[in-house]
Order: sequence, then C-alpha cells, then structure tokens
Amino acid sequence: MARPGVNVNISNGNLGLIGPSDNGISVLLVAAPAAPVAGYGVAFLITNIAEAKTAFAQANNAPVLAAIVDGFFAQAPEGTKLYVLAMAQSTTLATLLASANADKTLTLAAGAAKLMAVIKFPAGGYVPTIANGFDQDVDTAVTAAQTLADTWKGLNKAFRVFIQGYAFVSAVDAKDYSTANSRNVGCVVGSIDDSTAKATLMALGTAAAIQPQQNMGRIKNGSLQIAPAAVVKIGAIIADQMSSADLNTLHTKRFITFEKNEIAAGYVWNDDLMLTAPTDDFNNLRNGRVIDNAQRIVYKAYYEELKDDVEVDENGRLDIIVEKALELKIQAAIDQQMRGQLATRKDGSSDVVVLVNPDTTEYAALYAKNNIASPNLNLIQSETVYLFIFLKPKGCLKYINIYLGLTATAI
Repeated sequence: MARPGVNVNISNGNLGLIGPSDNGISVLLVAAPAAPVAGYGVAFLITNIAEAKTAFAQANNAPVLAAIVDGFFAQAPEGTKLYVLAMAQSTTLATLLASANADKTLTLAAGAAKLMAVIKFPAGGYVPTIANGFDQDVDTAVTAAQTLADTWKGLNKAFRVFIQGYAFVSAVDAKDYSTANSRNVGCVVGSIDDSTAKATLMALGTAAAIQPQQNMGRIKNGSLQIAPAAVVKIGAIIADQMSSADLNTLHTKRFITFEKNEIAAGYVWNDDLMLTAPTDDFNNLRNGRVIDNAQRIVYKAYYEELKDDVEVDENGRLDIIVEKALELKIQAAIDQQMRGQLATRKDGSSDVVVLVNPDTTEYAALYAKNNIASPNLNLIQSETVYLFIFLKPKGCLKYINIYLGLTATAI
C-alpha cells in the first residue's frame, strides 16, 4: 500500500457551458467576385473565421470575407454552422434563391437550417435599376425568398430569410410591405463601411446568436459588435443623422435597420420586422422562428404514430386513452425541446394546448376556420384524427408608456 497522501482529481463538465445552438444553423447565398475554394455552385460548410478565411482567400473576395468575419461572426459565436453557396458575381439575389441553387445548401444542411441570408457583390461598373426605393432585384428577391421558404415549410423544414437591401434610396421611396404577405422574409436596410452585405450578415449573425423567441433588437443584448471606427449608414445618411420621421417610415414599411443605442455607445436593430402585415401572427422574426421549431417537433412526434393500429370506442371514435396519449406526447415534446421559447404555466411547463378530435358542434368554428367542412370522428370510416395545437408565445416589451410626476400625498 502507498504512503498516506492527498490525491486531487479534476472534474470537468460541471459548468453547463452551452455551445452554438441548433437554432442558429444558417445558410448564406452569395454572388461573389471570385469563386471560393469549393468553386461556384458548390455548397460547403463554414463554422469559424479560420475556415472562412480559407474558403474565401482569393484577393477579389476580400469584401465577402469581411462581411462574414465582421458581420456574421461578429455576432454569432464561432462554431455556428454557416452553409454557403457562392455563384458568379453577376448572379442576382432572386437567382440565388431559385430552388436549383438554394436547395444545395439546404440539402447539405439536411434540412436543419433555420436562418438564411442572401447578398451580392456586383462589379464596379454595375448600375442598379431602381424600383420601390431599391435595386429592383430586392423586391424580386423577396418574392423568390418567400416561394423558397414556402416550399421547405411544406417539407416541415421551415426557415426565415434576410434580404440585402441593396442600393437603398430613401425611406419615402421604399416599398410599403405592411400589406404584403412575405412573412418568412425580412429586408435589412443599412451599411457598415459602405457594405450592405456586412449589415445583412450582421443581422443574420444576431439572429443566430440569440434565442428564437427574442427580438433581435433587444437592448439587454447590448450594442452590435461594430468597430468603433466603422461608418454606419442608412442609405447615404450617417445612421446617427437619420431623422426620426424616416426611421419611423422604415419601421412602418416593415424594414430592419440600425438605430442608435440610447444608453450605450453603438447601435442596435430597430426591430425584428418581417415583410408582412402587422396583423399577421408571424409579422416578426421571433414568432416565426418559434412556430418553425414547433412545426418540426410536431411533425416528428406524430410521424412516429403514422399507420399505427389503435383502439376505438363503440362509435368508432379513437379511444379516449389514445387521444390523451397523443395530447400528452406533443405537450411533452414541445416542453422538452422548446422550454423557454414559449410562455410558461404556473407549474413551469410551456403553455401548449392540444385538442384531439374536439366536439364537432362545440368547435364547429374551429373546424371551419381550418377548412374542414364535414369532420368525421369515426376513425374506422375516415381513418383521420384531428389535432389542433395552440402555443402561447412570450410577450415583447415594445411600447413602454411611463407617467412620471410628483405627489404631495400618499397614492
């Protein structure tokens, strides 16, 4: 036996440190001045600055590299997955978003991408054709992005897209998207050192770094990681000099842009607006990201139940025990995988309501709202079960009205 002594063992893994989240998995579509190492039209993965420098080491791609390093990775932690597809410099934003191109990155990501950005670096002699306050390619890209997002939403692999607001002219000239329905798409207006691409990738990096339910303009996240010497503009105007009226106009028209942080040096995002009506449930990025996550979870949970043989009652309706099991299954799955993204009940669980085969009379309006004309709860006849799932999102403090005064008596 050895002599008496003190043996010290070092344990690890006790701090609960968290690496990059799957919620930040992103896609970058870029029209680059030169082909990256992988070549044009070939999707590849970047997870850190060193890999970005290797992929875009070409001298002509210096602005692309700067946008990734000083934009995306300025906000997103290294280790965050960024699936990239570069195409020729003359490629339009809308063409980048065509399924034949964008699908390469989305497929390489195995459908796990939650966010996307689309940027271009036109040649020096490029003269944009202005329409709706931007290069006409911007509005066309918005439509293309929503079409692409809808396609992948149909595959239960939804994501949200940031469009580069290239060649922005003015708030007055900008298109008003408050009556549009591009709920999966946001447009970033502004530049960092005259790079609208860098601003767009900073928005992407911000979204990748935060929790899905958080507003990307959340003040508690601090100012954006923009170099103090960098010049931040909104169009041709220094961001600090942008009038309140113009900032309000951009907000009303549903654009994402910079605004000065009023309690610290630097800038924050004005909001997390999507290009759709304010009355749309998914008019903001956070609600969209939350529902995207829920859709993936719901699909997986109930796909496991597909074509199973189940008990029915005397009327052919799904047995009440089976119905309850279906209800509890998705409540548990969402609570486990999305805890913190939704409002919570008093017991601490996520606020999720599941109705399985609700009464066709009592809930006639609910069925009608979902275009179910004649619901048949006899499973033997219809082979169909109806599930209605409702998630309660967290609130967002966007308008704080304060009434401040003095008093000479007790209130």
